[in-house]
Amino acid sequence: MSGRILAFVAVFVSLFAFAGNAQAAPARQGTALVLTVQYSDVEDNAFKATVLTCERGDHHPRRALACATLASTGADLQSMRSDDRACTFIYAPVEVSMFGFWRGEPVNQVHTYPNSCVMLAHTGALFDF
Repeated sequence: MSGRILAFVAVFVSLFAFAGNAQAAPARQGTALVLTVQYSDVEDNAFKATVLTCERGDHHPRRALACATLASTGADLQSMRSDDRACTFIYAPVEVSMFGFWRGEPVNQVHTYPNSCVMLAHTGALFDF
């Protein structure tokens, strides 16, 4: 599992290191976020990750909704409010993380939700991949 995380980090860092060498390109307020979801052992200890750029060609299956969620909260996991769906009280923690750049600003956030239903209720399409 940590090997996969390191691989994503290596690719992400090299992407920005390479992009930083282009002197002729004008500065942009770009978005490039690595999103990860780590489910608890109750949910088979699964790990998922993707990169969200909010541009065409993005691999996030719900890119437009995920970017709209980020725009409405300023890319702050703590300010994302529940959509009031009914969720069970089963405790099966889900840890989500988001790091990279949102509209040119650095982002590095981790949050743990009590289960996947609560996570989706708060984050909507952002971690639904």
